Amino acid sequence: MRAAAALRYADVSLVTAIDEMTSDAASAAAASLEVDRIVIERDQPVGFRYFTPVSDPAIDGPTASFDEPLRAEDEAVLVFGMIERGEISVSAERLIVDPQRPRDLVRIETTGLTWKKLAVVANRREIGALANIGETPEECARDVLETSGAEVVVVKDSGRGCLVVVQGREESVRVGPFPTRTIWPLGSGDIFAAGFAHAWSHGADPVEAARIASGCAAWWCGSRPNAQSAIPVRILNGDPVASVLDTAGPELTIPERPPVIYLAAPFFSLPERWLIELCRDVLMGLGADVFSPFHDVGIGGDEVAEKDLAGLEGSDAVFAILESWDPGTVYEVGWAHKKGLPVVGFLNSAHDSRSKMLVGAGAEIHHDLSSALYRAVWAGQGQQLVAGRV
Repeated sequence: MRAAAALRYADVSLVTAIDEMTSDAASAAAASLEVDRIVIERDQPVGFRYFTPVSDPAIDGPTASFDEPLRAEDEAVLVFGMIERGEISVSAERLIVDPQRPRDLVRIETTGLTWKKLAVVANRREIGALANIGETPEECARDVLETSGAEVVVVKDSGRGCLVVVQGREESVRVGPFPTRTIWPLGSGDIFAAGFAHAWSHGADPVEAARIASGCAAWWCGSRPNAQSAIPVRILNGDPVASVLDTAGPELTIPERPPVIYLAAPFFSLPERWLIELCRDVLMGLGADVFSPFHDVGIGGDEVAEKDLAGLEGSDAVFAILESWDPGTVYEVGWAHKKGLPVVGFLNSAHDSRSKMLVGAGAEIHHDLSSALYRAVWAGQGQQLVAGRV
């Protein structure tokens, strides 16, 4: 629904399965978003529940199914992986497949799909699961390219943009993200796939289509939740996202090695340790290497200070959890400022007056966890921070 709404100016139809319980809500949403639908019935609801926008979802309805075949035929078709089981029949001149399967993904499902040109758009975890051989995203993408018969494979790599691998081209191309001041990540993958499908099906080179898709995702992340559902036509036509969204920047040039992010935070209670684990996992999922005193040094005694500072010395940016104003965390932030390291802080009460020294020294303080984590990874890759409270 989100992808179809994003492209509603392009005469798009959504072909999907809906159960009786969610039919009324889905119909109302489609009407308000002006989405044309072709619907068949499934036997139970399917849902995704997120504890935070950066958490993996809990999935409802893994045994759902539909009896009537799901059919689509057009010059261009974007196919998302489905939780439901049932027969699918799709024919397209240009077919774009986004597997979108959080678990049990072992191969591109092509049963019932026919095409002349195929593109696969998948995130880094998915491309690793789909590949039979390969360790790096590029190696995995090239394996999927060969085994699927695709013309292009695009690997969405979160905070490090995306990687484009094209059949017959020796060199892969990395397209950087377009950093925004705030980030709403839920749905950004749908918008990326929709933007790529539109651009590629209208004749754009795969790399340029990926660049347009990255701009579409930035527009979504930076304007949500106040965004209009349709991607602005100017972005779809290749204009810089900053021409539409003034909080977006130019494409970020991604360094070859991942950034090292220092995770500054207290870890003396169960909630503090839970938050550290979550943030560390997300930072790594965004493409960063993480130095965490809790994980890499341990609790220890006074002797840990030297090791912690050595970790700071080798880092590219600092992500600080400031909620409890832990003395050790505040000291690490001050040390980082002295050494010229960019600092991004997470603080529920972002406008707390106690943050004035941090902001005055150049830190960004965010009350939104997703935004803070993404901004830290981008800062570690050279994105200039804008001191302030967001």
